[in-house]
Amino acid sequence: MRQRQILMLSSATMASVLFFASTTLAASKPTLSVMHHNVAHQLLKQSTLQGPAPSSATTTFEVALNWRHVNQLKNFIRNLYSPSSPIYRHFLSPAQFTQEFGPTTNQIHQVTQYFSQFGMALQSVSSNHNTLTFRGTYGQIEQALHVQMMRYRHGKQVFAANNQDPSLPADVANLIAGFIGLTTYHAFHPAFSTISNLTHSSSSQTSTTTPEGYSPQQIAQAYQITPLYQKKALGQHETIAIATLATFQLSDAQYFWKYYHINRGQATVNIVPVDGGFPSGDSGPGSGRIETTLDVERSGSLAPRANILVYEAPNTSQGFYDLFNAVVSQDQAQIMSCSWGEDELLATPAYDFSINNIFMEGAAQGQSLFCASGDYGAYDGYPIISAPSVDFPASSPYITAAGGTTLPINGQVPIPGGSIPMRTEHGWGWSYLLPYYANFGYTSEAQFFQAVFPIGSGGGTSDVFRRPFYQYGPLFPDTVGRNVPDVALNADPFTGYAVYDASPGTPYGEGWINGAGGTSFASPQWAGIVAVMDSALHAQIGFANPLFYAVFQSPENTLYPAFHAITKGNNWFYYDQLGYNRVTGLGSPNVANLTQDIEALTH
Repeated sequence: MRQRQILMLSSATMASVLFFASTTLAASKPTLSVMHHNVAHQLLKQSTLQGPAPSSATTTFEVALNWRHVNQLKNFIRNLYSPSSPIYRHFLSPAQFTQEFGPTTNQIHQVTQYFSQFGMALQSVSSNHNTLTFRGTYGQIEQALHVQMMRYRHGKQVFAANNQDPSLPADVANLIAGFIGLTTYHAFHPAFSTISNLTHSSSSQTSTTTPEGYSPQQIAQAYQITPLYQKKALGQHETIAIATLATFQLSDAQYFWKYYHINRGQATVNIVPVDGGFPSGDSGPGSGRIETTLDVERSGSLAPRANILVYEAPNTSQGFYDLFNAVVSQDQAQIMSCSWGEDELLATPAYDFSINNIFMEGAAQGQSLFCASGDYGAYDGYPIISAPSVDFPASSPYITAAGGTTLPINGQVPIPGGSIPMRTEHGWGWSYLLPYYANFGYTSEAQFFQAVFPIGSGGGTSDVFRRPFYQYGPLFPDTVGRNVPDVALNADPFTGYAVYDASPGTPYGEGWINGAGGTSFASPQWAGIVAVMDSALHAQIGFANPLFYAVFQSPENTLYPAFHAITKGNNWFYYDQLGYNRVTGLGSPNVANLTQDIEALTH
């Protein structure tokens, strides 16, 4: 196993992340500080330089500011989720959070004044005061930040980026967490997988007139959600936010619910546009529309009486950042699911830190934030990054990262021309398919390897974020970085699901799309599960990780196991084993027991 190294960073903004280092440049007036880790080095290494960005071209970028009193914020969040603390579950409103931890008016004015002197115009200030949007030219950015703005090509995408870290006056630099939009490259993709491209002989179309795979009712039975339904806990009085970079058709979800006899009662579904919403007309192949569709269908099935808000943003670096800032700062949803991401090392670490700041606010406000851990096993950046790496935002310590399992169907995993015996739930990784290469039309295992590697449950150790407080103890890996995932759910397309999408323009056809899977299904279903648990507990779980990890180590978990022990499977680098592992985290849930154990732990 390779020796993992974590980025040594330093900044006053972060609680459980590494800190930005700030290097002073000598003999300059005013004193300038270099803001390290604002360059996407891994991306630029794999890109082709095209030349300088036109200095007169205008662009919009964002300055993400640090929270005030960040050490107090870190301690506040920890105490907020400690049942013995006097402030247990005393969640803050957005207004209270901004007053206590948001940048002050004077700090906003100081940063604004600095950029204004170079001719840049302030466009907006976010409601939580942590994001300033500016418009200016690349030439003005170069003068203000003491950088060169260049143009690069990566694949079909031409983008702008700075190739050196910004330098600013120290008093201004100390207020800034990072810059959003200096690097305009974006590689955010849904964690959605299908079986359609594995066989040489099959069509790439997977749509049919009849759904196959696990129904919502079967998932509720497999993970012991049904006992909560029997107690009338259906997600009522809860709202789930779907954070997405693609649109969907509500009629598809309504058809799905009707087919599976899901009684949604008076529960509503509404779209919330962010930055203008999803671009008009951008709904063809690769747009991720099926991702949004399945998120709504599956979360709304497991929590049939929960309202759903679909936050839709453009697929850009600013759109992704603003997406989370909208969900958290508006605080209209108790629970969020996001199934989009990219390798944490493809963006600048400062970009990851800035979004992590938003998730800290969500934790303080009592929001349960779930993200898919990715579908590229331990190699999230493959093929751009060949070493093991993890997906972001799942790697944020304030996110509950949802990994994937293979949940056999009656002791079997169906494959073309037969089935594979599998008695228990395994960690998802398609290495188990390799001996069956002939069933898929391949002539050798080596040839088949190229088709299946590294598909599986995203997991590993972060190179950006430190191990959080809830992952300390003898049951967890003794690592420097944060370990991923936290929990898991069935995600293998061979034991997967059907999605209903009747709109034209996807590579999968129209109607029922079978053989679907990915941790894209784990995250929204976990969101639905927590909505139901909130209803059963008559309280918000909020940031789930501290409670989940506390339950995992508690005596209650021995009497009433809250998580199914998953001891077989791998994600091409890490192996499932008893206890926590970097394939399936704590495991898949026994929801009835998990709810009971949380109640026992907190009363």
